[in-house]
Amino acid sequence: MSLLRLANISKKYKLENGKERIVLNKISIVFPDHGLVAILGKSGSGKSTLLNMISLLDEPSNGCVYFKNKNINKLDLKDKEIYRNKNIGIVFQHYHLLENETVIFNIMLPLLIRGEKRKNAEFAAKNLLKTIDFKENLYNTKCKDLSGGEKERVAILRSLINNPEIILADEPTGALDSKNSNIVMELLKEISKERLVIVVSHNEELVHKFADSIIQIKDGKIEEQKQIENDTKLIAKIKTKKVAKQSHWIRSLSRSNFLRRIKRNVIAMASLFIGLTASLLIVGFSNGSTSSIRERTYKQIDYGVATISRETSQQIPGSKMTLVKMSKPSNDELLKSKNNLDAFHLEPNITSLVSKYPIIKSGDSKLEELSYNPIYSFIDESINKGLLLKGRMPDETLSEVLVNRKGYEYIKKDFKCEPLGLVLTVHNEYEHHSYLDSGQVITDYFVFDKEITIVGMVDDLSFLATPKLYYSYLTIKEYLKETLLVNLSSKENKEITWYQTLLDSDENDPISSYSYQLFLKDYRNNPQLDELINKVNEPLKIDSPSITVANALFDLITAATLGMELFLMIALVGTTLILGIISFSSYTEDKKTSAILTCLGANKKEIFSIYFYENLFICLISLISSFVLSPLLALLANFIIQSITGFMNMIFIPLLAFLIIIPSTLLICAGSTYLPLFFSKKISPKEELSEE
Repeated sequence: MSLLRLANISKKYKLENGKERIVLNKISIVFPDHGLVAILGKSGSGKSTLLNMISLLDEPSNGCVYFKNKNINKLDLKDKEIYRNKNIGIVFQHYHLLENETVIFNIMLPLLIRGEKRKNAEFAAKNLLKTIDFKENLYNTKCKDLSGGEKERVAILRSLINNPEIILADEPTGALDSKNSNIVMELLKEISKERLVIVVSHNEELVHKFADSIIQIKDGKIEEQKQIENDTKLIAKIKTKKVAKQSHWIRSLSRSNFLRRIKRNVIAMASLFIGLTASLLIVGFSNGSTSSIRERTYKQIDYGVATISRETSQQIPGSKMTLVKMSKPSNDELLKSKNNLDAFHLEPNITSLVSKYPIIKSGDSKLEELSYNPIYSFIDESINKGLLLKGRMPDETLSEVLVNRKGYEYIKKDFKCEPLGLVLTVHNEYEHHSYLDSGQVITDYFVFDKEITIVGMVDDLSFLATPKLYYSYLTIKEYLKETLLVNLSSKENKEITWYQTLLDSDENDPISSYSYQLFLKDYRNNPQLDELINKVNEPLKIDSPSITVANALFDLITAATLGMELFLMIALVGTTLILGIISFSSYTEDKKTSAILTCLGANKKEIFSIYFYENLFICLISLISSFVLSPLLALLANFIIQSITGFMNMIFIPLLAFLIIIPSTLLICAGSTYLPLFFSKKISPKEELSEE
């Protein structure tokens, strides 16, 4: 059984004009099991093409190449990879070393691809280098810094390290001077003692000096074949064993590529870092903002204050507009909703008598921005006394009030004085008409004119808040019970109080403000306020300014989150595209390297993995940076948001977000690497290695 045999090999190429060019024409050769076989011929004679057939860089148009009686062209992809890695070693005309890698790495690369451990491969490479007395100080030198003769010897040792049965050398001395040419040929001669070495050359002098047999090719045919007797010493044969696949060489090349393209990769890392950090912050905002706003809106001293009214709507004939009429609920309607109103104090609405916006003065200066707002009492559980920031809670009297933070800042800034202890006057007037059965109209005037003192400041919802004063509803209620409608009382000859008038007012009387006042009995039920409001059936409707503000904030946050999520999707798609473009660019840039690795027996998956690991380095560095910096950025963002809006912990990144983003990042890494490479044009090792 012959080691290598060519049977009727022909090779034709189609030219651009449609004609065919015959490079090899029915070549048949039976090679010996060992020895140095030289193939001579002029440029274009077909000698390099012949070598390409044996190395599987090209396929014959006709005929077969047999290795140990197996047609290598009919091997499956995996067996072809094994053939390239184990059975043949190639010494290329232009060396085709990995120029940015060291001498040691280049020599041991075929062993690493085969699956050998790095330590064993390095030991074998050093033993080979010692055999040819290669300078030890060059072992860890990058190949781009070697001379031509040194590169050629490194290429020969690389072809030898896997102990192949065939060494193919294409013009190994073509770019060398006489001295280095002899060194290289001596080395090949030594190797040929136990292996078949096929050398393509045009240097007849060297060939006749070192070859055991010479095949002369001319115009694609064998012109002459002769034997030559020579004798030289033997180079040691390397013993190899079957080993499990290792991938450390892939990571090593990936790391080298990563550093070589560091500027480009920094851009990719920055892009991915922005995308990942934005993802975490947006998830944190979505997670934290809702609970933050909810908790913060509860911390309003008048959160449980609302009004209840009847609302009926009527379509305007011939128009798309609808009129909404508001009126005071009847006793029967309130009785039907009693169970849903048990959590509230139900009181007459005194807004008509004590306006929310009365005239408030400090001396002769008007405080036009301050509003005057009721809470039920300063002493029961309807308010959260823990919201007091400065001063004290008022006594249950008309003369003492609280101010919110916004009101405190307003007074201090605009009136240049300390608000606590400040005495103000509150003035409001209301004209009321009573219609008697006789048809007579009696007019009374309610004048509310009081001196009040600010005794404490309470925390409030700073964002969207307005300056407010808070008074006790119960104290106003007692005051109204004691204050008479003078003219009406005189006419009816009995005491008629303003409070009684409020109670007796009909549903459309303006004095009723067309509603009742509701005060939540226990501020600890604030979280249930929205639910309690929704339990009231139509046509009754509860209106809570605090709930309205909270809902407006939630709508704002929802809109902001949607915008952020859209940005996030664009950012992640953009990042994936950037990584994909960089991966494809790197793969295209390294086509020659990929071709070399293919010739050394690496498969497509392993070559793709080089670029996957390079992207993985980018992803891991970006991921770690994002994990470290995003909590710090969240703290900074929370500080800024709190200083502007008063909301605390608006961004809270949950642990789950970190756990989800890890596989997501790996998915981006894999997708951005493999998809563009999968759809890229298949690399032709023959074309890539013959472009120089």
